[in-house]
Amino acid sequence: MPGVRNRALAGWRVAPRPAIAVTMESPGFLDHGGTRLAYRHAPGAGPLLVFLPGYMSDMTGSKAEALAAWAAARGQACLRLDYSGCGASGGDFLAGSIGRWADDARAVIDHVAPGGRVLLVGSSMGGWIALRLGLALGDRLAGLVGIAAAPDFTEWGLAITNADRAALAAQGWFVRPSDYDPAGYRYSAAFIADAPAQLLLTAPIAITAPVRLLHGQADDAVPWRLSLDIADRLCSGDVQVVLVKAGDHRLSRPGDLALLQAAVAGLIDGDVS
Repeated sequence: MPGVRNRALAGWRVAPRPAIAVTMESPGFLDHGGTRLAYRHAPGAGPLLVFLPGYMSDMTGSKAEALAAWAAARGQACLRLDYSGCGASGGDFLAGSIGRWADDARAVIDHVAPGGRVLLVGSSMGGWIALRLGLALGDRLAGLVGIAAAPDFTEWGLAITNADRAALAAQGWFVRPSDYDPAGYRYSAAFIADAPAQLLLTAPIAITAPVRLLHGQADDAVPWRLSLDIADRLCSGDVQVVLVKAGDHRLSRPGDLALLQAAVAGLIDGDVS
């Protein structure tokens, strides 16, 4: 998404990064619709904690690794995954979309914890996917944590120009500059075409589980006031927005990670279903 950390595509796929921590999770793969989806699952106490990465990110990011290590230390079931075309998963990144990646995540969740309670943690675009998944999971949703959640960013964060439309028609993608990587972002025709069906902020969001929204006020990619808009549209009566005055988009400093862990712990400890 605009201004968010980006890595160059290799063969139209997002390459995995080296892991920065070792956990007790076992790597696994799931064939879903002909695509091999990679995930790491650590069994433990419920609800299942699921981390959903942002645009062009994967399950080896610093927040994902830190959350997995924290879950392992307390014996919490935890799942990390790579969407199709990202990280260690197969598929074409340019064929990905919010709808497809939400479906990928749901398939892996149902594979490792069929029918079980789930606590979703979504970072940036992963927050959009988490909200879509939360709606689909219904009563299985134990709670949701958004980290600079960015639903509907194709509406407020991408001003598609005539040149972009020409690029989409000619090659199936256009590029946006990024403050985090000189290569910029590639946005595909598939992603843009799917987005209108995935929009959330035009109506109430029928999630009734507890929600925590963490956002840095120094975020230069996703306006922190968007978390207030999300909170306003959620049907849940248990929604908290936590603003970190000096926090950037990543919210990956030690204090930020401690705040994330505390938010997750609070939702887990309060889940009595």
